[in-house]
Amino acid sequence: MNKIRDYFRKNKVTVMIIPKSQKSIRQWHFNLAIAFSILILLIILNIALLTTTVSSKFQSSKITYENQFLSENLNMQEDKISALENINSLRAEEIKVLKTSLEDTLDYVDTRLREMNAVQENVAELVTMFNRETSSSIAIPVSRSFDRYLNKSSESLIPMDDALLGQVENLVTDDELSQIIKDQEDQYTQLIEDIQSQMTYLECRPDLYPAEGILTSQFGYRKDPVTKQTAKHNGIDIANVSGTRVRSAGNGIVIFAGWNGSFGNVIIIDHGYGYKTVYAHLKEINITKGDTVSKGALIGHMGSSGKSTGTHLHFEVRFNDSQVNPLNILKK
Repeated sequence: MNKIRDYFRKNKVTVMIIPKSQKSIRQWHFNLAIAFSILILLIILNIALLTTTVSSKFQSSKITYENQFLSENLNMQEDKISALENINSLRAEEIKVLKTSLEDTLDYVDTRLREMNAVQENVAELVTMFNRETSSSIAIPVSRSFDRYLNKSSESLIPMDDALLGQVENLVTDDELSQIIKDQEDQYTQLIEDIQSQMTYLECRPDLYPAEGILTSQFGYRKDPVTKQTAKHNGIDIANVSGTRVRSAGNGIVIFAGWNGSFGNVIIIDHGYGYKTVYAHLKEINITKGDTVSKGALIGHMGSSGKSTGTHLHFEVRFNDSQVNPLNILKK
């Protein structure tokens, strides 16, 4: 080690600078140890500079790659944003169209329901009048509540979400609303059938006076005008001139038309619902067995055939084959 030190102390390094011009040459003398130290320092500096340069280049490449990746990612995001903007634009158009469609649907449903409510009120009034005038008991159909379907603005019915189409479709084809309308229509149909049935019954019910004239004998026990004995009179007698028109007291089917002993010329009509009527002592018969007659139809003419003391119509009403007082059935 000492020899090395001595070697560096004794030996020197001379640095000369020789200019191109006539200027003097410059020289510097350095101890070898100092020169070696300077050389080592320069080598270290070069290594450090090289390392820094390589590191910087690597970092630069990395940053360039990252910038390229971010740029591509940014372009993708911009494309997505553009696509979303287009979707939103289309969605806005769809919402506008659906809103218009929904408003039209609501107007239609609102109109239909208001019409049905108006019909309901008229039907209730008519049924009440019908029941009062005919002593019937037809039930008035009770409508279900429509209030929650009326006066709704479409703004509150259009949610801005992915379920929009389903919401609108459900509203337009609302099962409950359809069921309400169907139930109401079924009630009206049943009501019509009830009224028609009641009308049929009322048309068949023998309550029309069969002939014009004077009531000369009522239903019940009386002194028989022929035998002069007390006997039950199973009908009423209506007297008038010979040939007075006799009409059917109700709709029905002729089950007998001809001569029948003491009744003379007689007609029996089956009106259904348990009712039959008898028209006796006729001068003429204008119908035959099996004919269908309507209430008020001409069936014969008043006379005095059979066991009779004068021109009159003997009229009976039978209910379930038992004679009943016609005056309790005939309209006054």
